[in-house]
Amino acid sequence: MKKISLLFVAAIIFLMSAVPAFAKEKEKTANQELVNVRAFAKLYGYVRFFHPSDENEKINWNRFAIHGVSKVKTAKTKDELTTTLRELFYPIAPTMRLTKQDDATQISPPKQAKNLTAWLHIGVGLNNPGYKSLRIQSDDASKIKFILGGIKFTDRVLQAGETVVKQISPDVYAHIPLVLYRDDKGTIGSTQESTRALKQLQQQLARIDLTKAPIDDENVRLANIVITWNVLQHFYPYFDVVKVDWEQTLTNTLQQSLKDSTADQFFQTLRQMLEKTQDGHSLVKHISQTREQAYLPFTVQWIEEQVVISNVKEGIDLKPGDIIVNIDGNSATAYFKQLEKYISGTMQFKRWTAAQQFVAGKIAKEAKLTVQRGESKFDISIPYSDKDKMVDEFIRPISIDKVADEIYYVNTAQVTPEMFKEKLNELTNAKGVIFDLRGYPTQNEVIHFEMLSNLTDRQITSAKFDKPIFLYPDHDQKNDSYINVQSTIEPLPPKLKGEIVFLTYGGSYSLLEAVMGVVEHYRLGEIVGETTAGVNGNINNIDLPGGIDVKWTGMKVLKHDGSQHHLVGIQPTVPVERTIKEVREGRDVYMEKAIEIIKARAHLN
Repeated sequence: MKKISLLFVAAIIFLMSAVPAFAKEKEKTANQELVNVRAFAKLYGYVRFFHPSDENEKINWNRFAIHGVSKVKTAKTKDELTTTLRELFYPIAPTMRLTKQDDATQISPPKQAKNLTAWLHIGVGLNNPGYKSLRIQSDDASKIKFILGGIKFTDRVLQAGETVVKQISPDVYAHIPLVLYRDDKGTIGSTQESTRALKQLQQQLARIDLTKAPIDDENVRLANIVITWNVLQHFYPYFDVVKVDWEQTLTNTLQQSLKDSTADQFFQTLRQMLEKTQDGHSLVKHISQTREQAYLPFTVQWIEEQVVISNVKEGIDLKPGDIIVNIDGNSATAYFKQLEKYISGTMQFKRWTAAQQFVAGKIAKEAKLTVQRGESKFDISIPYSDKDKMVDEFIRPISIDKVADEIYYVNTAQVTPEMFKEKLNELTNAKGVIFDLRGYPTQNEVIHFEMLSNLTDRQITSAKFDKPIFLYPDHDQKNDSYINVQSTIEPLPPKLKGEIVFLTYGGSYSLLEAVMGVVEHYRLGEIVGETTAGVNGNINNIDLPGGIDVKWTGMKVLKHDGSQHHLVGIQPTVPVERTIKEVREGRDVYMEKAIEIIKARAHLN
C-alpha cells in the first residue's frame, strides 16, 4: 500500500512539472505561427501589388491567401518558413529573391529584352471601376514612363531592373523587382521549374471554392486579414493624418484572429482593425446581413449622455424623448458605447452610426426594452419589423414646404430635380430657404450640386478630389502624384434672393460634405447644427472570401485651400445641440434656429 502511494505521488509530481513545459511549448508554437502568418502577409502584398510578372495576373489572389496561410502556419523553424515562402511565391515571382541581407540588387538585362513592364495603380483596381491597376509597358528596355493613351499619369520614371528590398521577418528580406524585362513572349524570368510549379499551384487553388469558404475556418479568417491589411497598407490615402502603428495593428489583429473561433468574433476583430484607420467609409458587411437585417420602428440619438428616442413610427407605444435604460437585459448606454468602439471615424460620426446600429437587428426577432418616461419606467418588447429603411431621426417635412411666413424648407434627402424645378419660382422670391442636409439622399444625388447653381452668380468649384498614383509600396514618399477630379459648378438663373441656411450634423458625410465644402468656402449661407462627419471621397471595395465586403475611402479630399478635411469636417457657423426636453416637446431646434436667423436678417434688410 505504501509503495502504491509513493508511485501515485511521483506521478502527480511528474504531471505537475510537465504542465509548465507543455504550456511553454504551446506558447512557442503559437508565437511561431504568428510570425509565419505575419511574414506571409507582408510578402503577399509586395508580390500581389508590385511584382509585375505575367504570372501575377494568372493567380486568384483570394484563393492564394487561403492556400498560403494554410501552408505557412505549420512551419516550425525560421528556415522552414523561408523554404515555404519560396515554394509559395516562386511560381508567381521567379525573379524575386529572399535573403538574410538587405543589400539592394538589380536584375541584369537579358539579351532578348525588348521592353519593360511595371505596375501603375490609380488608387487600386479592386471592385470599383473608378480605380485601376494596370501593367504599363515601355517603348524600350532602359526605362519606363507612365503614359497611357497620351496621358501622363506621373512624372516619375522607373529604371530598368529597379528593385525594392523589404524586411518581411526578423531574418528575411524580400528583393522585389518593380520593373521586369519583356520579350515577344512576355515577362522574362520564368524557368521550366517555375512554369511547372505555377500549373501545380493553379490546380491547388482551383480546388478552393470561394463561394463556400466558411468564416468558421481559421485559414479563411486569417486570409481576410492578410488581404485587407495589405490593401490599406499600400493604398489607403490618409495614413499621413491618421497616426496609427499599422504594422503593430497587423500583429495584434492576426494574434486576435488566431484566438477567434466563430464568425461573429472574427467580424469584431476585423472591425477593430479597420477602426484604427479612422475612416468613416469603413464598413464590414456579410452577404447574409442585408437579407436578414431589419430595424426597430423608432430611431434614437445620443443626447445628454443617454440613449433617447427621437422619432417613432405610428402605432407604437413609445414617444420622442423616452429614454432607453436597458436593451435585452443590458445597459443601453453601455451597449451604445460598445457599438462606438468598433466604428471607424470621428466621434460625431461614431455616435450617428452607433444610433443606427442600436436599432438594427434581424427580421422576426424582437428587442426587450426598459424605457423611462418622466419619473416612471416600463418594460416593452418591440419586433424588428422595418426591413427596407429606418424611421427618420427627425420629425420634419418630407420634401419642400413653407415652414414660416415666406420661408421655405428643402429636405435634400427626399427632393428630386423635378420637385426643385417646380418650386424654383417660389424659392427664388422667398424671404429665406433652409436646405436640410441631415440625411443621405434617397431620391437623387444630382440635386445637391444642381441647387448650388442657383445660389451663385459666378463659376465655383468643388473641393480637391485627388486619386493617388502608386508605383512604390508602403506609401513611399516617391508616390507623389495625383489625378485631380475637381469639378466646376456653373451659375444658373434664377439666383435665390433670400437668406440661405444649411442644416448639418454628425451624420452629414461624403456627398453631403462635398456640397458643404463648397458652401463653406464660398460662404453661400449660414451653417446651423453640428460639425459634419469628416469623411469624403469615393469609396473602394474589397471582396473577401466568405462573402464579406469591406468598404473604405480610396481617394484623398482636401478643402479648397488645400487644408485637411479628413477628421475635420465642416464646422457650423451657428452651433446647435439638442436637449431631451426639446425632443420630448417634438421640437426641431435646428429648424427653429434657421428660421430665427432668416427672420432677423430679413428684418435688418
